[in-house]
Amino acid sequence: MSNKEVLELMIMGKKISIACPPKDKEGLIKAAEILNEQIDSIQDQSNALILTSLDLAFKSQLPQEGATLSKGEEKNINDLVSKIEQSLN
Repeated sequence: MSNKEVLELMIMGKKISIACPPKDKEGLIKAAEILNEQIDSIQDQSNALILTSLDLAFKSQLPQEGATLSKGEEKNINDLVSKIEQSLN
C-alpha cells in the first residue's frame, strides 16, 4: 500500500497533479499559493516562472531568522519546481 496520495494544484492557471505523502499535503498547497502570488506579482509574465524560481532559490540560500530548510524540505521544493516546469513545457 502506497503512503502517497495525488494532489492537484493550480499553477499559473494550469492543473498540476503530483504524488506526495499525506504529511506534505498542506505544505505543498501553501507552497503553490506562495508560488502563484509571486508569479502574479511579476510584470514579465512570459518569464514569470523562471524569475520566480530564481527568486525563491535565491531566498532559500539567505539566512532566515530562527528557521532553516532541512535538506529534505529543500529537495521537496526543488522537486516541485522541476515538476511544475516540466508540466508547463
